[in-house]
Amino acid sequence: MIPKKSTRIRKEEIVQAALAVIGKRGVRALTIAAIAETAGMSEANIYRHFGGKDDIHAALGEFIGTVVMGKAATIAAGSRDPLEKLETIFFSHMALIGEHPGIPRFIFSEDVQLGNQKLAEAIAFRMRSYVETLAGIIAAGINEGDMRHDIAPRETALTLIGMIQFTALRWTIGGAAFELRDEAEKLWDNFCRLVR
Repeated sequence: MIPKKSTRIRKEEIVQAALAVIGKRGVRALTIAAIAETAGMSEANIYRHFGGKDDIHAALGEFIGTVVMGKAATIAAGSRDPLEKLETIFFSHMALIGEHPGIPRFIFSEDVQLGNQKLAEAIAFRMRSYVETLAGIIAAGINEGDMRHDIAPRETALTLIGMIQFTALRWTIGGAAFELRDEAEKLWDNFCRLVR
C-alpha cells in the first residue's frame, strides 16, 4: 500500500502545479481543472486542501515570498563578504526564475496586482523587506570599503532588483529566447564595476 502524503506535501505539489500552469499559459489559464491535471490529482483533492483560486493565489504569494525574500534574509545573516552575499542572492533569484517561469508571470499579472488587494499588499510588504535586506548588505559593503562610498544603499538595492525584474520580464515575454544564466553573468559583472 502506498503511504498517504501529508497535507503539507500535497499543498506544495498543488502550488508547484499552479506555478507550472502559470509558467506555460499565464495566470488567466489557472483553473482548478488545469492545476488538477498538471498535479495528477482530482479537482476534489485540490478543494480538500484549498478553498479555491484565491487561496491558491495566497499560497503562491507565500511560496514566492519565502523562497526569494526568506532566502535573501538567510544569506544576509551569514558571514560572507557583502558583495558575495549580493552575488549569491542575485544568482539564486535568477535561477529560481529559470526553474519557475510562473513566478514573474504571477508577480507581474494584473489579476494579482488589481484583482486581490490583500495578496497585492502581502507581496508589496515582502518586496519592501527584500529591498531593506539588500540595502542593509550594501550599506555594510560601503562601511567595509568593498563598495563605493558615494552610492545610496536603497537605490542600489532597487537597481539590483530592477535588473532581475526587467531580465525576467524580457525572458518571459520572449519565450526564454536567451540563456538566463549567461545574461545574469553579464549583468552581475557590470553591476560590480558600477559599485566597486
